[in-house]
Amino acid sequence: MAEIAAGALAVEQVVSTGVEAGVAYSVARPTMPLQASFTQLGSTSDDIKRSSLNRSHHSLTIVGDKAYIFGGRTSQGKLANNNIHSITLSASNTTPEYRVLPAIAAEKDGPVPAPRSEHSACALTNCLALYGGHNEAGNVIDEGARIWLYDVEKLSWATLEPASHLERTPPPRSGGYAFAHDGNLIILGGKGLNGAALTDVWHFNCFTKTWNQLPHIPAIITSAAVSGDTLYVISSSDALSSEVHYLDIKLYAETPPSWETIPFPTNPLAPGPRPRASGGLVPITTGFGRNYLLYFFGDRLGAAEKGGLPQWSDLWTFQLPSGNQEVKAATSITEAIKPAKIKDQLREKLGADSGRSSWAEVEAQPPVDLQAHGGKVHPGPRGSFGCDVAADGRSVVLWGGSDAKEEPQGDGWIIRLS
Repeated sequence: MAEIAAGALAVEQVVSTGVEAGVAYSVARPTMPLQASFTQLGSTSDDIKRSSLNRSHHSLTIVGDKAYIFGGRTSQGKLANNNIHSITLSASNTTPEYRVLPAIAAEKDGPVPAPRSEHSACALTNCLALYGGHNEAGNVIDEGARIWLYDVEKLSWATLEPASHLERTPPPRSGGYAFAHDGNLIILGGKGLNGAALTDVWHFNCFTKTWNQLPHIPAIITSAAVSGDTLYVISSSDALSSEVHYLDIKLYAETPPSWETIPFPTNPLAPGPRPRASGGLVPITTGFGRNYLLYFFGDRLGAAEKGGLPQWSDLWTFQLPSGNQEVKAATSITEAIKPAKIKDQLREKLGADSGRSSWAEVEAQPPVDLQAHGGKVHPGPRGSFGCDVAADGRSVVLWGGSDAKEEPQGDGWIIRLS
């Protein structure tokens, strides 16, 4: 690691010798706000068919270069069927490839997931992992601790079930969150069979097929995301304040991890997103070790102001610690040196704010080609949509959702951050 030490020494010399003012200016430049551009991925007409892509309370999961849409409710509140809709995310401006994939079991006469809404989903290696949800009657589906896996190469469904410690499994839920971490699965939050909010966190080891519980969340949450080895959640105490809670994912650490809380105001006099639910919270990066949470859209919590919409159309970033990666023996120099981390250390020496743990509203950029959007340049206020982060780490794909009239939408968007 001699190169890393040399780089650190060079940084120290730059600061201590008070070199060029231009360097100091570059270091002191703020890391936010980011800018967002919007590109419409596609749109469908509204109909009442269960195969319609006009839907809300569904999931959109990116595996490789494809977005997979599953479940949700279509017009008139009907559940969508259990087909999967696949959209290829092409880097070119060509029309994306679209396929409808029927529910097929991996084994003859094997099970496939029933139609559902408000389920949890994430990408787990080369599979789409699915958990929980609501049935047609709006009741929580009770499948024990079953995880559904859709293999995107074999185009078939299989199940993943606990093999030991069956007394230690998560209760059924809807509206929860699912995340992959080191090839395993994390499930948290949502509502249980009696409709009460859940604050539990569970870790499923996919190798031993065993559930283990992590510390309970200290509040009822409205959003959750995983960035690196840290779980982040957001709760809202009232209309003027919210909190970011975070937990290091250390299942077998000698000292058990504990939740930390960062409160933030959400009043007009201080920068910060207003309380919301059914919006998006995803980890993004602008490269070089600079990481954020993108918090966007969603249903307004509390009464809307006079003339205001019941949903939000804004986007906010919360700046995470830079260069969060642990340096290991096999770590390359490129991976180990994080310019953002070095830059933040320089900021501290120069007395400048690094921006860590602060909020900023994202600046929406006008489209280059208005006609390409069919006259629509922004998704607009909405909640209960499906979204995920693309492979580049800085683009977010979303589809559908519900508008202010609680009607399902049938358009998809790519949000690119810079």
